[in-house]
Amino acid sequence: MSLSIVSEAPRRVSPAQLRDLTEDTDPVVDELAMLISRRLSVYAEARLSCLAEDAGLSSLDLRALAFVIEFGSLSTGHLGQLMGLSHGGVTALINRLETAGYIQRDRNQHDRRVVTLRPVAERCEPLMHPEQYVVDRIAEIAQRSGNSDLAGTFDFLMRCMKLLRRDTLQWLATRELAK
Repeated sequence: MSLSIVSEAPRRVSPAQLRDLTEDTDPVVDELAMLISRRLSVYAEARLSCLAEDAGLSSLDLRALAFVIEFGSLSTGHLGQLMGLSHGGVTALINRLETAGYIQRDRNQHDRRVVTLRPVAERCEPLMHPEQYVVDRIAEIAQRSGNSDLAGTFDFLMRCMKLLRRDTLQWLATRELAK
């Protein structure tokens, strides 16, 4: 099974079809998918908790801020979808981040009912760089790897990230249309 870019919405797969697909995949691909989709995110969340503590924010607030920084801007509805929060919950979270000076609210130019959230660059600057702890750990591993291995790994992860970002944006747009 190969990775491909498909512009159509994901199809529903029955449990039997899923078993058939899983049996046909390479075990290395399965393990990479597990690493990227679940295992790395668990440890990234743990590091985010440490960073939140250092920044004087709750983990939830820093996670929301990370979404706004990563996407450059998000509607309040999209942030609520990504965080799994109710309208009231996301409003309270946004109020805390805005009061602390981390984000600003802007009205959408095309639809004034939509509020767009943007990071405040000066306030978010320290959070936009990789954490030194992570840089040090990756540097340790990189010293034991060749440049071509690192370049290949970087390329692979960047392609995965682009696909995941695209799929996330599609999911957000689809959910928005369904409302």
